Amino acid sequence: MSELLQAPWTIRAALLVSAAALAISVVTDLRERRILNAVTIPALALVIGLFGATGGWLLVKNSLTGMAVCALPLLLAALPGWMGMGDVKLIAVAGAVAGFPGAVTVLLFVTIAGGVQAAIQFVSARLRGFSAPRYIPYACSIAAGTVAAFLLPGPFP
Repeated sequence: MSELLQAPWTIRAALLVSAAALAISVVTDLRERRILNAVTIPALALVIGLFGATGGWLLVKNSLTGMAVCALPLLLAALPGWMGMGDVKLIAVAGAVAGFPGAVTVLLFVTIAGGVQAAIQFVSARLRGFSAPRYIPYACSIAAGTVAAFLLPGPFP
């Protein structure tokens, strides 16, 4: 974490952009069941642009690889309708800011957070006598897993 605080201002700005995108998306996913393109697409462009301004093509390539590592599994789940495309774009932002191989850690922690969140919601519904929830706001898991990945020591740009 301390190396991230020592990073150039452009990297810190990219982290702030992604944190803002995650926070806004959690709120909109909980309130409206939507993750807005107006949040994710500009955040993705800013993160990649800020990395490019810092390290040129090498950091852009690293960011795009991280984006692909995180987004591809969720895209495969979104195609049959198991999750929304907003989730795919939001995790693409998380993967882009983590880069590669940090995106692997982000994807792992998001997956764990998603499983924990789903289990809590299913058990909670059953205990209260309700049917299983049909919708789980995955932006919460994406945000929790991304934050956890960045708080632990690991390979980040």
